[in-house]
Amino acid sequence: MSRQVVPPVILELLNKASEYLAGKGIDTARLDAELLLSHVLNMERIDLYVRFDQPLETAEVDAYRIAIARRAQRMPVAYITGSKEFYSLDLKVDRSVLIPRPETELLVECVLNWLGEEEAPVEPNIVELGTGSGAIAVALAHSLADQESASPRIYATDISQQAIDVAKTNVDNHALGNLIQLFQGDLYTALPPALQSEVDAIVSNPPYIPSDELKGLAPEIARYEPKGALDGGLDGLDCYRRIYFEGRKFLRPGGLVAVEIGHGQASQVMAIASESGYVDTKLYRDYGDRERVVMARWK
Repeated sequence: MSRQVVPPVILELLNKASEYLAGKGIDTARLDAELLLSHVLNMERIDLYVRFDQPLETAEVDAYRIAIARRAQRMPVAYITGSKEFYSLDLKVDRSVLIPRPETELLVECVLNWLGEEEAPVEPNIVELGTGSGAIAVALAHSLADQESASPRIYATDISQQAIDVAKTNVDNHALGNLIQLFQGDLYTALPPALQSEVDAIVSNPPYIPSDELKGLAPEIARYEPKGALDGGLDGLDCYRRIYFEGRKFLRPGGLVAVEIGHGQASQVMAIASESGYVDTKLYRDYGDRERVVMARWK
């Protein structure tokens, strides 16, 4: 007579997965185990503990083991689940786009604060360069759509058609297609010529990692995230030079350029802005006190 196999319960499987990931050198082992199990079971993390003694079906256990095995190979959780929260919005992501970081939310906040000033345009034309998943464009449009006085037109570009496809899904999922237009192409070359001298703000989180530093990044980044969204050239500043120099043709007088920067790049990026004819250059630090955003106005 065969012995009946007792199915594992939530807490038992969660504990084993956490221990396994910790043994693989993953610092966030418990959190990752919780996120992946809540994804597989389609429940909130808190429910894992409320229903800790719930037995799992074979298909659920198998799906969880696959997810844990991928995480053990250092695949980011967001690529395993296919989604990432940014500015309180759920966004689709895959390996064709950079995973949105919480630090980048400061870039959105800085632009929104500028648009909230008295002299800011009521119906701004905004360009986002290198949109990736569309996180910044979607966050801006979603926030501005809640303000009665703001009717933004956001033009987002990316050199990758796969990234544009992901961004379109996020734009559609949040019903923002009337506010955001997507264009495939290299930075400004993708924009309609009619936008020249008509743009109020340019925003970008460009590639800024120096080429020779890419291999030294964490495995989650170096192995899985798209190199084109990371590689900023020999000194990490290639895109900034183009953003400021070529942006002059598109900005209205007084128009804003807001960019995210890498560690230790503030003085260099601010110098590039100044040399390109921009004024009122300001630096903003994130909540970890790291130099994060540079803003400047076209004279």
